[in-house]
Amino acid sequence: MPSYIFGKIELDDTQLQKDLEIVKGFPRISEEYDEFGTGVWINNSLWNASQDATDTMYRDFDYPAKQTEYGRQLPYISKLVTENFNLEYLKMVRTRNLIDGMVIPHKDFVELNKPKNQYFRVFVPLEDNQHAFHSDEDNVFQMKKGEIWFLDAAIDHAAVNFSTESRIFLCLDFAFPGDFHPSEIFTNKALYNELIKPTIAKREQLKPEAVEHMIQSLSQIIDKYNFKDVLFMLSKIHFYKDVPVSAAYDWLEEITRRSGKEELLDKTQKLRKYMIEKRDLGERFSINDWKELTA
Repeated sequence: MPSYIFGKIELDDTQLQKDLEIVKGFPRISEEYDEFGTGVWINNSLWNASQDATDTMYRDFDYPAKQTEYGRQLPYISKLVTENFNLEYLKMVRTRNLIDGMVIPHKDFVELNKPKNQYFRVFVPLEDNQHAFHSDEDNVFQMKKGEIWFLDAAIDHAAVNFSTESRIFLCLDFAFPGDFHPSEIFTNKALYNELIKPTIAKREQLKPEAVEHMIQSLSQIIDKYNFKDVLFMLSKIHFYKDVPVSAAYDWLEEITRRSGKEELLDKTQKLRKYMIEKRDLGERFSINDWKELTA
């Protein structure tokens, strides 16, 4: 599978819990890519390019990441990072939480300049949540507390938390100047372990006639008032039905085409391009902006 486990850290729950309480008290700030998610989606920058905790944009730069004021408030999490991970190629560290919401299918790094295989995104769950899942082009899976995962963010992927419970993850972004082995992210190569079995979600088959019925029915009711609702509903289906992660965009394009509403079809095609094909650094796309439409 494109995303995989390659290690595990034993966490000190007492020290960790103190830091997590501090994380939960950080103010929620506007995200660089708020359009990707719904529900409560919080990213706190602990290390980044600017040392500014309000800077949530991942971008290319040619020096090690700098710790922010948020990172300095988390002694145990900071220790986890500095004692276990190679800081030379570390470009960003965030805590990420998603509550009662999802991040719709998208690709990362499309606005950056390096070859995509030089970017290496690592997740370490700091909390367990049986209702939270990630996906890539092959599988839907759960990341368990302390596991070290590579998430292939350069391909279509998504995340969801079907509950109102927290699921704080540590996200570490590395960028290498050339070819590398995943073990190079560790200060102690003994952490590298490919033998840990991942938790893969079992998904039901989705019959073609059910897809046709869904598309035909939604084409009769979709409008600017429920466009976002339909998008996020379609994006959830792959988490429990065995369909590709990007199927939501195929379905939405056919739904809007059959609706006969050219504005909706145009919006869908631009959305697809932005989320999984190409966008510029700093470019924004508003799902809710319908200034070009009349009631």
